[in-house]
Parts: sequence; structure tokens; C-alpha cells
Amino acid sequence: MTKSAYIHVPFCKSICSYCDFTRWSYQDELARQWLLRICQDIHTEIKDSLDTIYIGGGTPNALSIEQLEVLLAALDPAAKNVKEYTMEANPELLNAECIAQCVRHGVNRISLGVQSFQKDLLQLMNRKHDARDIFEKVNLLHESGIHNISVDLMYGLPGQTVEKWKEDLQQAVQLPINHISLYSLTIEENSVFGKQGIQKADDELEYQMYAEAIAFLEKHGFHQYEIANFAKNNTCSMHNLTYWHYEDFYGIGCGASGKTEKGRYDNTRDLKHYLQYGADPSWTLLDAKEQMFETIMMGLRLKEGIDLCSFEKRYRVSLLEQFHDAIMKHIEKNLVVQEGHLKTTEEGKFILHDILIDFL
Repeated sequence: MTKSAYIHVPFCKSICSYCDFTRWSYQDELARQWLLRICQDIHTEIKDSLDTIYIGGGTPNALSIEQLEVLLAALDPAAKNVKEYTMEANPELLNAECIAQCVRHGVNRISLGVQSFQKDLLQLMNRKHDARDIFEKVNLLHESGIHNISVDLMYGLPGQTVEKWKEDLQQAVQLPINHISLYSLTIEENSVFGKQGIQKADDELEYQMYAEAIAFLEKHGFHQYEIANFAKNNTCSMHNLTYWHYEDFYGIGCGASGKTEKGRYDNTRDLKHYLQYGADPSWTLLDAKEQMFETIMMGLRLKEGIDLCSFEKRYRVSLLEQFHDAIMKHIEKNLVVQEGHLKTTEEGKFILHDILIDFL
């Protein structure tokens, strides 16, 4: 039974320079039409109450208070027994009214799009907040009753030095938050950076920034539980663990993706097409071997790795036997270990892509 849903809000008040997600500049009438369609999809697709809901984007709080109310109300039946209910938010658009509205509907986790505390880097990315906004809005969330707060940080940006990155990490751990997600810059062809021919940091500098973050965050109580995610006091993202444990989830809305027992699907990224014809998903059907590989690909991202018993129960084959040669090769190189779970070593997580090639 599917117990998680991702809801995609495709609207933004401004477009970030690095972004190639499905996103459109906010227009009130377009958002009104989109709401009619996505509410229909929510009622049609989601049959039972869920354990986790994640509203992402785009920028969910780019919607007006009235529009967000319609969306949250449509999700109320699915949220009646929800354990973790996350909404992404941009700091400059977050206010007391919006937070109170979220609390009324059961939202209990906010993921703030911080990216950086540096004025020049925020301007480069076309972000509209500043460092003061971040601290003010985190405190406002606590005052309003939402204490499960995550922030995103980005590294490998043009002009970003290791020293600037350390300053961002230092600022982040001073916030009263319990979760940090790190993203290395990827230059997408259709992003502003891609169209401008911007280059990301070289691999050596990116590696240095990543290694610096792991050591620094661990020292300050943020334990790495997944390649790019760090949590205090066991506040791992329940929703994202659905992805990494390779469980099924609904993908609702234009640009959303989902997973079922038979494979993965991607809803149309064309908003006009979505408004006229609905999600119109394109499917990638997967056989057992392909699903096993994807389970490995996702599971090795986790610090705990892949539970060998769970893998055998799901696929009725032993992971250690099915992928014996690949596993032994990387055990001998001290890149993976096997202790009831198959997981990467500290060295192995830096080159996970290279390890996975041998499992194909």
C-alpha cells in the first residue's frame, strides 16, 4: 500500500539561476486553473490516508493564502493520520499567516530554501532573501509551533571559495534547526546558468567542500545519514527515506514523479498540456533485475546501507549471491562492507557512482 505522496507546485515568484525543475512564473489566473486540476488529481489518485506528504516545487508558498488553503484542504483527508508533513518554502515569502495556515492543516515540517547566507552568491543565484530573513523566519516557525525545520545549502557555485562555504556552514549550525540538505551545483542546459555558459567548480574543489561539510556538520551534531543529508537527534526525513528505501509513492501534479510496483512514472512537464489533459504520465516499466539495481542505487546512498534480509524478502534472491562479483571487488578495495547491511565505507561514499557501475 502506497503511504507517501509528493505534490509538485510549479510556480515561482522569481526563477533561480540554477533551476531546471518544472517551474513557471507565478500568475494568479494560471495558478487558479492549476488548482482545479491538481485537486481533481489528489481526489482521484490518493485513496487512503498517508504516512508522509511532501509539497515541493517550484515554490509552494508562492501561492496566495487563499490558493494554498484550497490545496491544503484538498489534502486534508490524506493527512488525517500523517506522521511527517513537509512543505518547502522560500524565506522571503514566509509569514505568520502562512505558517498558521500550515499548522491548522497538519504540516509539521518546513524545508527552507536557504542555499547560501552570502549576499553575492544569493544575488548570483537570483535568490530574493538575505541572511536576516533566514534567522527571522526560522524563529517565527518555532514561535508558531513548527519545530522540525530543514535548510538547503548549495556548494560548487561560481566564485564560491572554501572559506565562503565554511562561513555558510557556520551560519547554518547556529540556526535552531535539526536537518541540513547539501546540493552540489549541477549546470542544467535549460537553466539560466546553462544558457549563460556558467561553469561549476572543478571536481577537486567540489570534493574539498563536500569533505569539509561532512567533518564540520558531524562535529556540530548533524549526523550524516545519507550522502547529502544530515540530521540532529534522529530527525531524518521520513518522506525522503521512502525514496532511499525504494518504496512506492504518489507523484501528483505537473512535473511530479512517482513509483509503483511495476515501475516509475513522470508526469508531463508542460503546464498547458497538464491543464488540458491532466498528468499524462510517461512510464518506465522495470523488470526484477532493474528494480534490484535501483534498490541498490538508492540504498547505498544511506549510511546504514541496504538491509540484506529485506532485500531477500522483496526479491527472493540473496543480494550477496546475485551480485557476488561486484560486492567482493569493492570489499577488497575497502569501498563497501557487509555487516547484515551492505553499505559503503567512508571512502566509498565519495565514489558511489563508480561503485554502482559494477552492479549494472
